Amino acid sequence: MSGSSVAAAVVRREASAARRRALEVLLDVRAGARADESLDRRGRDLGRRDRAFVMELAYGAIRWRGRIGHYLDLLLDRGLASLSPEVVSILELGAYQILFLDRVPVWSAVDESVRLAQALPRPTSAWAPGLVNGVLRNLARRSNDLPLPGDDEPTRRLAILHSHPVWMVERWIERLGVEATAALLERNNRTPSLHLAVDRRKTTANEVVEESRRAGVQARIHPAHPDAVVVEGGVRPEELPGWDAGRIWVQDAGAQWVTALADPPAGRPFLDACAAPGGKLIALLVRHPSARAVAIDRDPARLARVLENLDRMALDRAWPVAADARALPTRATFPLVVVDAPCTGTGVLGRRPDARWRREPADPVRFAEYQLGLLEALADRVEPGGILLYSTCSLEPEENVGVVEAFLSRAHDFQVDPVGDRIPAALRDGPWLTTRPWEAELDGMFAARLVRGPA
Repeated sequence: MSGSSVAAAVVRREASAARRRALEVLLDVRAGARADESLDRRGRDLGRRDRAFVMELAYGAIRWRGRIGHYLDLLLDRGLASLSPEVVSILELGAYQILFLDRVPVWSAVDESVRLAQALPRPTSAWAPGLVNGVLRNLARRSNDLPLPGDDEPTRRLAILHSHPVWMVERWIERLGVEATAALLERNNRTPSLHLAVDRRKTTANEVVEESRRAGVQARIHPAHPDAVVVEGGVRPEELPGWDAGRIWVQDAGAQWVTALADPPAGRPFLDACAAPGGKLIALLVRHPSARAVAIDRDPARLARVLENLDRMALDRAWPVAADARALPTRATFPLVVVDAPCTGTGVLGRRPDARWRREPADPVRFAEYQLGLLEALADRVEPGGILLYSTCSLEPEENVGVVEAFLSRAHDFQVDPVGDRIPAALRDGPWLTTRPWEAELDGMFAARLVRGPA
């Protein structure tokens, strides 16, 4: 084969499958999809190692989009805004490898990115490979010299350095201070571990750890919860020993403390008003073998996933209903109503790096209005003497204490039931459960117990 034929063959070779899948995830997210759902779909047929690499590439590029975009804007005459989503995403993938993945040689990151650009439809594929090649090589040469905002712009500097929206950093600094905010931002940028809950009727946390280690998986008991198992290495939960047998399910250690605040009565159904993805529902049914539940979610697709998990766990004590919790098709009352409300998710940005870019400054207030509407709609579904358990995975006071106080100012037959000794002292903030991701290896959680007075 001649030299020109060899060169042509090299040019025609596709980028690696992992990088093609990672690019697909980035484009899905730009189109509005959740990163975890896209990864599940795009990486379903990949082995553990390849899927972990796809997750590293995609989540890393999404997580560091702010700093990467700042650097790329400095290297592009007309900035990233002048380019198509496909070309921007290719540049982000390449830049992430150059800036953050020491194990990937610069030449490989550039070469693979150029191949991704060559695969784009024409006319983009005619000019994009040259631009990608030039920009990424320039980035590799100048990465240590590209400036961040100066000390005269401390908030913007911190936001770009740690790759978060400026408005988000501003509000955290105002409430938490610079030191805690910097710690929170750093925590959000770590690759998160997988947390598991265990069905104590079938196994123990120690047994799950030992089984996982024998399977070549790094695992340990979580320091903040005796029944929580921490798994490292980007392993899919479906690959873990005990998954198919229904001995474990995915649930952050902080969320496991939320379910400790509920005491479902024996033999009577409780209401889970926002059931998907089902972790708290499973926990309550597992921990209380005589409990039953009505599981509500307005998204039928997400409710179907809840049913899959219940079936895997061999739990047949829940009745699913696809409905909006604000307009339930029943006037029944329940001794326990669980409202794990949709929220901004600012307490779980480490696990959902794409969420930081979807949120807007008005979102905490917008979600708080929705959450308050949920509680008010469900108040009459709580029987006299019953418990309304409200929780979020948000750090924003508007969605947490603010919602509870607004609800109590209108629902005068409810009062706070302090979480007390049900929760470790380190996770309590007055009468509430409050976890702080910058202080512990936990997602950011808030929960309140509200009791309805007698009729």
